[in-house]
Amino acid sequence: MMSPVQRGLAIIVATMGLALSACTTNPATGGSDFTPLMSPNQELALGAEEHPKLLEAFGGAYDERVALTAYVYELGHRLQSVSEMPTPPFTFTIINSDEINAFALPGGFVYVTRGLMVLANSEAELAGVLAHEIGHVTGRHTAQRYNQAVFAQLGAAVLGAAVGNRAVSELARFGATAYVQGYSRDQEHEADVLGVRYLGRAGYDPLAMAAFLAKMGAQSRLAAKIAGREGVEAEVSLFSSHPRTADRVARAAEAAEINQAAGRQLGHDEYLLRLAQTLYGDDADQGFRRGREFAHPELRIRFEVPPGFVLFNSPRRVLARGPGKSVIAFDMAEKAVKSLTAYLVRDWGRNYTLRDVEIIEINGMEAATGHGRARSRN
Repeated sequence: MMSPVQRGLAIIVATMGLALSACTTNPATGGSDFTPLMSPNQELALGAEEHPKLLEAFGGAYDERVALTAYVYELGHRLQSVSEMPTPPFTFTIINSDEINAFALPGGFVYVTRGLMVLANSEAELAGVLAHEIGHVTGRHTAQRYNQAVFAQLGAAVLGAAVGNRAVSELARFGATAYVQGYSRDQEHEADVLGVRYLGRAGYDPLAMAAFLAKMGAQSRLAAKIAGREGVEAEVSLFSSHPRTADRVARAAEAAEINQAAGRQLGHDEYLLRLAQTLYGDDADQGFRRGREFAHPELRIRFEVPPGFVLFNSPRRVLARGPGKSVIAFDMAEKAVKSLTAYLVRDWGRNYTLRDVEIIEINGMEAATGHGRARSRN
């Protein structure tokens, strides 16, 4: 019978054999793909499974403008057709959110918010965002992150077995998970380089990507000023939090210099015409923000957050981010609540250890309160 250490070594030997047989060359990057635990078909299945969940979490698809949806779909496929992964067709979706964001799921599910679309000033700038997200898909960055997570957790399990201490294993497991929460700097840069490549191949001005990233930086500084945090270099939500926007602009511009002869199309006037009648700001079904105040006419609620906080609205909850990465969250119970203290402990706070839970009164209404500690990537 093997000891825990022997079992761990056997797992490592078997895993190394699997890894050596699973390395392939990525046609987009030219590098080796170490993804033995997630094939392209599995990426597609994962993306299809998560697609409806993502739509529900971020406000659903913005389908009031059918022509605009078709336009983004056509633009996305134009860029995909010049990538190293022209088939199967990707899915391009406009998210009904005024936040400025874009992201991609494995298997070719690419999303842009309507808030991002109204910030862009030309078709080439929007194409740059889509091309970047396509670069994450063709670069197989999610598959790489997944494999890193699994093998890091495997190493954590072996370490824990070797020393006979479950706490060590769990601590190492947390570190492995945190390591792959977002794209790495190298992956972000790789997606920029691939995006610039696809922009040029499709006939667009590759410098449009750098122009839009600069605009993102200006928008971020404006939001910081409105929140009373002027002078603090803010991290924008788009494309994850690293590297910083200024670095992204410089590196994207450098990549564009190599490819700028490939295309010059911008599509400024035509793009603005396509945006006509597009919803700007909050959706009425999700309530309205005015500075530090939030109001929802249908639910008949209103509140104001302290100075220094900026409100972010979504279908499930309203967030307010403030100094020192502090966060205030306003959400609602998904079912009728008979006992506020029971709901607080068993439902809302089921992932936390809440202490000193008690009933209080706020503005004549019954409320419950408690406190606890939690860890997050921030």
